[in-house]
Amino acid sequence: MRKSKRYSAKHARKLKKPSLLSKIKRGFLALCHRPWGKYLVTTVSALTVEVVTVLFLLYGPLDYFRELLITSAMTTLSHQYYATTFYSEETIQEVMNRNRVIDPTDTTDAGSIEVDENANEITVKKISGSGYNGFVMEISNPSWVRLGIPENFGTKGQKIPRLIEDYGAIAGINAGGFGDANGWGNGGRAIGMVVVDGVMVQDPEPYATQVNVIGFNEDDVLVLGSYGLDEIESLNLRDACEFNPFLIINGEATEILGNGGWGIAPRTAIGQRQDGTVLFVVIDGRSITSAGATMKQLQEVLIEEGAYNAANLDGGSSTVLYYTEKGGVMNNPSGSDADGMRFLPNAWLVIDPTTYTPLTDRPPYGD
Repeated sequence: MRKSKRYSAKHARKLKKPSLLSKIKRGFLALCHRPWGKYLVTTVSALTVEVVTVLFLLYGPLDYFRELLITSAMTTLSHQYYATTFYSEETIQEVMNRNRVIDPTDTTDAGSIEVDENANEITVKKISGSGYNGFVMEISNPSWVRLGIPENFGTKGQKIPRLIEDYGAIAGINAGGFGDANGWGNGGRAIGMVVVDGVMVQDPEPYATQVNVIGFNEDDVLVLGSYGLDEIESLNLRDACEFNPFLIINGEATEILGNGGWGIAPRTAIGQRQDGTVLFVVIDGRSITSAGATMKQLQEVLIEEGAYNAANLDGGSSTVLYYTEKGGVMNNPSGSDADGMRFLPNAWLVIDPTTYTPLTDRPPYGD
């Protein structure tokens, strides 16, 4: 007896077992038809894309992202694990060697700066570049720029609005660095030498043989460079702190390899033109609208602004520009406090010299 085609097809379907792939496909389609299933599938898909993207950036063929991550992490004291978690010590060292600032051998030629003591103009403008926004403040008379320190110098820092108020200043930016264990430093002790009103209120580090000077001498010239301990006294410094790297010395841009080795972050810098005008540069970072700047980008800003001598200052969450004429804080500080600002061990302040009165509640005039 012959079997009908309908009978044969019916029993063929019964006898044929579905493949594993078919089961998975049917299960996936059933899952997608459920409300919670759609959410789960969307979430897993998004996470998969993110993981693949991160792995591509970390280990893919594009050196830019890998080197930016490593240099950004390794120049912090508390976030180096961002690099050490994913890369070997050998890889990190190779990247840091390819991205660095070559320390200049020159120091400031003070005689090349001609200061106009009669110029008393202060201006501020916005700047922007590839991935960053910031401000440049111009102070035409360098005698207005002085280093301020907190009341409890050596124990606890002060935020810049308080320093401005204490000193009767008009404006200011953060200056040198400070100990910041695990990102919770209180700005109590500055790193390195600190000079206020011609007095060294804090000595260079005990292990130091060279001092990275960023300061003004008695002739209001911005003095930059790495000096031996026996050379400091001859510089006739009136106000100074320590930090680096130096970006422009005597009109010559410092050689920078790659991105400079400091990654991308908020930046603060100080410079001086040949006519004596002082430049405060502040660049925001760690936000959607402004990621920050590399050391190379910071140098380019200072060159464009006509700096003859210029140096990097402490950046990151310390970066802040305050100007009383514009309502106070002008940039967007990235610190963890509600106001975004950190307690600082010192700051470069703009103070009218005709109204400046030394504070007797802190060094060098008080304890």
